[in-house]
Amino acid sequence: MSTKELVKSEVEDYAKFDIIRYAQVWEDAEILIQGLQINEKDNILSIASAGENAISMLIKNPNKIYAIDLNTNQMACTELKKIAYKFLDYDECMRLIGVFECDNRIEIYNKIKENLSKATKQYLDNNIDIIEKGIIHTGKFEHYFQLFGKKVLPLIHSKKIRQELLKSKTREERIEFYDKKWNNLRWKALFRIFFSRTVMGKLGRDKAFFRYVNVNVAEHILERTKYAITELDTSQNSYLHYIINGKYDNVLPVAYRKENFETIKKNIDKLILLSESVETFVEREDVDYISKYNLSDIFEYMDDSQMCKIIEKIFTKSPAKTRLAYWNMLADKRASKYFDNLEYKEKESKELLKKDKAFFYSNFIIEEIK
Repeated sequence: MSTKELVKSEVEDYAKFDIIRYAQVWEDAEILIQGLQINEKDNILSIASAGENAISMLIKNPNKIYAIDLNTNQMACTELKKIAYKFLDYDECMRLIGVFECDNRIEIYNKIKENLSKATKQYLDNNIDIIEKGIIHTGKFEHYFQLFGKKVLPLIHSKKIRQELLKSKTREERIEFYDKKWNNLRWKALFRIFFSRTVMGKLGRDKAFFRYVNVNVAEHILERTKYAITELDTSQNSYLHYIINGKYDNVLPVAYRKENFETIKKNIDKLILLSESVETFVEREDVDYISKYNLSDIFEYMDDSQMCKIIEKIFTKSPAKTRLAYWNMLADKRASKYFDNLEYKEKESKELLKKDKAFFYSNFIIEEIK
């Protein structure tokens, strides 16, 4: 790492990093993989979050993936999943992390825990309920959706209607279902309360993450939810399944699909875990280059000047044709507005957003260094 002073991430000053915020990644790996156009020579920097998208990108056989996060508890989530993929078969791996039902998670965990780093092992041993519940169910954001699915939705719709939402339909049938059966007054009223800036800031995301948001939070998410229910195939939307049923059923995100498991397992040692910010990572002297970036939605939490400082540092580490991918949930952030040598792939970005199963984001941005 460079001996010169490292840039501190702005979000470190006002957001809390002492909990598992996301126990699974709520960003669609399918559009991420399409947008980054990953090849076997790529060194990739990925925000870890809880690991799934970094793990998913291994199916494209890149050279290396560096998964980083400021939150050491998020890194513990990611490390547990990495070790589970490495040492367990598909069924045991999915049962341990919570994708499948399981009554012996502690037994499975005990088989692999000595392969964890000392810090992660200590954290999980001291919070063994995380293992017992299945780690993907234990984050603050997951608890928020579980509360919505178990307590709020039953006040709005019967179980029959909730399950009908998830059945395969034509676009015309989905629109009719939404208009005639789903979009009642109780849905609109309770949705606006539960997904308001105040309630989401208290129960879901850190309230500090709304610092640069200037839109009506609930109205935005309501509109995006309507899009997901009417324009996308709800029967194949893993995120909708999880929100409504508290589990994925048989509709799994990329990282959990059986057909991807052996490729991920073969490549799992290419996944390198580091607890640090993007700002400090791009100062590292032991990383030659990065050619693809999964930046999650980190720019949502900082002002544009800080975003530009990060991009300027990325330029020093990355060759021409390097691709950056990131999401905007509520704040309008796009780095290429400030740099002539960074091209916004507007058409491609908007086409991918139309397919985004993690439907609450307002923009998906693909940019390429010229």
